[in-house]
Amino acid sequence: MRVKTYLALGLVISLIAFVAPSVLAQGSSSNFRIDESFIGPGGSLESSSSNYQLEAGQQTVGNTGVGESASTNYGAQSGNTTTSDPRLTCALNSGTLNFGALSNSVTVHGTVTFSVLNYTAYGYNVTILGNTPSNGSHNLSAMSSTGPSVIGTEQFGMNLRDNATPNVGADAVQVPSSTFSFGTPTANYNTVDNFRYVAGENIATAPKSSGQTDYTASYIINTSTTTPGGQYSGSQTILCTGTY
Repeated sequence: MRVKTYLALGLVISLIAFVAPSVLAQGSSSNFRIDESFIGPGGSLESSSSNYQLEAGQQTVGNTGVGESASTNYGAQSGNTTTSDPRLTCALNSGTLNFGALSNSVTVHGTVTFSVLNYTAYGYNVTILGNTPSNGSHNLSAMSSTGPSVIGTEQFGMNLRDNATPNVGADAVQVPSSTFSFGTPTANYNTVDNFRYVAGENIATAPKSSGQTDYTASYIINTSTTTPGGQYSGSQTILCTGTY
C-alpha cells in the first residue's frame, strides 16, 4: 500500500548581513612597501621594484590614477571616483516554496534565488541556518552527508548547482562576468545531483572583493512509507558575512 504524505511547505528565507569596519594602514610586506598612504590623482611619489611599479596619479598621459589592482588574495580600488566604505549586499530574489503533495514514489523539488555583492573587503561567506521542515514533533531527515536523491528514503537536502536528477536548479551566474565577480558554492554544495543540508555550514563564498553573484538554491524532499502524514512547514536563514 502506498502511503502519501501531504506537505504544504512555506520555506521562508531571511537575510542578515554583517560588515566589519574598515581598517586603514600603511601597505607593506617582505617584498613591497607604500611609503605614503596615498594612491590616486595628485600623488607625487612613485613606488617600484624589479617586479612591481606603482605610479602616482597623472604623472603620464592617460594615467588617471583610477582603477583596480588585484591578485588571488588581494584587491585594491584606487581613485577618488569610488568610496572607501566597505559594502556587503545580500538580496533575496525569491524565497517562498510550496512543495504541494509528497509521495514516497517521487522526489519533489523547488528553488529559491539570492544575490551577494561585496566591495572593498577580502570576500564573504554565506551560511545556511535553521531546522528542516516539521510536522508536530517530526522533522524531515536532513541529509548530513553529501549524496544523491534516493526515492523512498526520507531526505531533505539542497545544493547550488544545475542538476539533472532531479531536473532542478541553475549554476551560479557572475554579474557582469567572471572577470569582476568571484562567488562560488562551497565544496559540499557544489556537486551536480548531490545534495546536503547541515545547518550552520557555509554554502557559498568569495575569496576577495567581488561583483554580484546570483545563486540558485535547489531543494529536494523525499519521503518514506514511515514519514508521518500531515502539513509540514519551516523557515531558514541565509547569513551573509564579510571576511577581512
